[in-house]
Amino acid sequence: MTAPAPDSLALNADYFAGDRYSSEIELDTFRRIGEAVTREVRGVDLLLDVGNGGVFQYDPELVGRIVAVDLFLDRLPATRFPENVTPRHGNALTLDEPDAHYDAVLESLLYHHLVGATADDMVSNVRLAIAEAARVLKPGGCLVVAESCVPRWFYAVEKRLFKVLVALSKSPLLGGHPPTIQIPFELLVSLIAERLDVESAYKVPPGRWITQFGRRWPTALTPARAYMVVGRRRDG
Repeated sequence: MTAPAPDSLALNADYFAGDRYSSEIELDTFRRIGEAVTREVRGVDLLLDVGNGGVFQYDPELVGRIVAVDLFLDRLPATRFPENVTPRHGNALTLDEPDAHYDAVLESLLYHHLVGATADDMVSNVRLAIAEAARVLKPGGCLVVAESCVPRWFYAVEKRLFKVLVALSKSPLLGGHPPTIQIPFELLVSLIAERLDVESAYKVPPGRWITQFGRRWPTALTPARAYMVVGRRRDG
């Protein structure tokens, strides 16, 4: 078992607790991701929203009850959350939630932040996050994943430059954005398939703008694209 490095945990908590992330999700690409997430969680009775970030890309009124967990939600005012939402401090790798309890789990734009001390730790941490999500799902419940993915060649570049990215995350150049690694879509699907039956996996149509390392970029200048994967826990 691996875990995010302490510095990475602190950077993630500080960055997403601020107002900058809230403004980022207004970009057209993020709105399209939100529309896709809304379609997948519509009508869910009890949803666990892991890595919530203190914001809702989807319409929470379309879900019965929501438990939102993240590293810093205990630092946010209760007025920031709709009435049907219970915010909790929590870690995607060690969810303090009961077995077989939720109708659905949402993990949106979370996995590329689960970096560890080395580049390879990220995949181990994604596996653990998926295993935790599968554990808390009721039989027949579904895991909804929205994730930013890159081609295999770019993933190889990110891995080679990981130590540089970690160093940059501690400098003003990235504006406090934590280090990240984005994996290929095919790898994401295979990791989810290790634990769940993959029901759908598709690309979200991009908008004109996207963010890389907390900076706004024209989508045409980055290979990163958003994808949705829905996996269902087997009965029994």
